[in-house]
Amino acid sequence: MPSKKERTLEVVLNEGTDQEKKISVVVKRPNNNVLTEAQRVGAMAWTQCIKDGVMTKKELKAFMKQRDIWDEVKEKEEDKITSKIKKLEKDLYLGTSTKGAKMKLSKGRELAIEMRKARIELRNLIAERIGLEANTAESLSDNARFDFMVSKCTYHPDGKRVYNSLDDYKNNAEDEVAFAAASALAEMMYSLDQGFEEKLPENQFLKRFKLVDESLSLIDKEGNLIDVGGEKIDEDGRYIDESGDYVDKEGNKVNKDGTYEFTVTFLDDDGKPIVIEEEAPETKATKEATEDKTEE
Repeated sequence: MPSKKERTLEVVLNEGTDQEKKISVVVKRPNNNVLTEAQRVGAMAWTQCIKDGVMTKKELKAFMKQRDIWDEVKEKEEDKITSKIKKLEKDLYLGTSTKGAKMKLSKGRELAIEMRKARIELRNLIAERIGLEANTAESLSDNARFDFMVSKCTYHPDGKRVYNSLDDYKNNAEDEVAFAAASALAEMMYSLDQGFEEKLPENQFLKRFKLVDESLSLIDKEGNLIDVGGEKIDEDGRYIDESGDYVDKEGNKVNKDGTYEFTVTFLDDDGKPIVIEEEAPETKATKEATEDKTEE
């Protein structure tokens, strides 16, 4: 079990290139001194935001209502979807009548998929609001506070700090080390779980009864990828038949680009079939022969 006080990370730099290499960094949980300094950095960032006219969350809420970005109707819709997800979870795990009730697995799968759909609907509903809240004074202050902690808590194995200052960290915030260190510290500080999706109630159910694969994609009894309606699909989400050929949802053959193949015979005005000679694909030999003829 990983230590709650520190974590050693193996980071791959320049992956897939000739300069690829692995390095180790140690991320330590901030002590009281670092936490106090981080609070000060966050407070200073908040003050600067207010001076610069950045809205607080309270001001943003009023602004969103004024501009009809987030009104009472959407708040009620959020509550409605949240309640729906909770009810579906109870029905899935406890049954719709009494404790110990029996349910067909197909019905359980239906409820789990309904929960997935409702959760996506909720995320889409609140996405714009969450995006705007990320730019409030409070959120920017929290970001500054967290960045400071990462810059102070990331070490080389020999005990030397990776970053000389907060600015040093910010200047390298997009590289692999910074990303890995920030992710690790966030998990240690805020109990963020990398397997969040996997631990959602609906996905726990689907995994328990082997209705999804390791990536949580729906599968049939043979382990083939399927859509919510049970139709076979490939890794790109395209419909395929038993032979692995592309088809539409009704099972009609389609080409790789998604267009239909001709299966209709067209007739001319005399009722005779129209025959179109397909051009043979150009091979290397025919291409060279054509070029030689052109040169002559």
